[in-house]
Amino acid sequence: MNKFMTRAVTALFFVVVMIGMSSFHIGYFILFSLISVFCTLEFLGITKSLRDERDTSIYRKTYTVLINLSAFLITAYIVFFDENGNTYQYLLFIPAMLFGLFIMELYAKSDTPFNNIAVNLSAFIYIGIPFSLLNLIVFHNGEYYPDILFGILIMVWVYDAAAYIIGSKFGRTPLFPRISPNKTREGSFGGLLILTLIGLTLGQIFKGLTHFEWAVVSIIIAYFSATGDLIESMLKRSLNIKDSGTILPGHGGLLDRFDAFIFVIPFLALYIVVFT
Repeated sequence: MNKFMTRAVTALFFVVVMIGMSSFHIGYFILFSLISVFCTLEFLGITKSLRDERDTSIYRKTYTVLINLSAFLITAYIVFFDENGNTYQYLLFIPAMLFGLFIMELYAKSDTPFNNIAVNLSAFIYIGIPFSLLNLIVFHNGEYYPDILFGILIMVWVYDAAAYIIGSKFGRTPLFPRISPNKTREGSFGGLLILTLIGLTLGQIFKGLTHFEWAVVSIIIAYFSATGDLIESMLKRSLNIKDSGTILPGHGGLLDRFDAFIFVIPFLALYIVVFT
């Protein structure tokens, strides 16, 4: 099977699994718990050279994964199962667990405790927080809104494909040549136009947001999706690696596939929760 067919089959399988499992809230919990775990493991794997891995590496890695998973599950529990707002005190587990990273370094025989703490905190900021905020977008008053999740996923995927196709055909001006010389301003602008048109029509298909709100969401996704992709490229380039992992044949790792999605979530959560 050639590379194109491998990528196509993997992408089709990936989309079917994502849409299928996200159709109901239990599937969503399972799916995004697994995504959070594997993205965290990939992040810790590619940043291994930045940390001192002696003595407690397996414990530190496991603990960081548990922090991110717990943050996702705690916020999911609060916004879905608690309609009366009585369980927000459980959020206090998250900062307590984060301070556990400092305690862990106290007992580790590491020469670089600051590096170890910084990288593990970066994993929480980069992965743990966005997946936690995703719950604020898809749950409201104890109800699960998969339509909003589907719309966001579709627009992230469409923008990536549209920017690539338009950039390949008409791109002349590099967007960020220092980081990704193949991305162009023409591709980014074309992707934005297509995404805005799609956003205006999603109100006819998906519930939860109005036509105008979907249009605003499309603009947010267009900018921060491209930015998130460039930032992951910047991080990988600094580590001299091509992919974050190999779990998706022809595509790389889960972090490679979710770099744009992860980056848009904090900004979408701000807009949807505060302004809609």
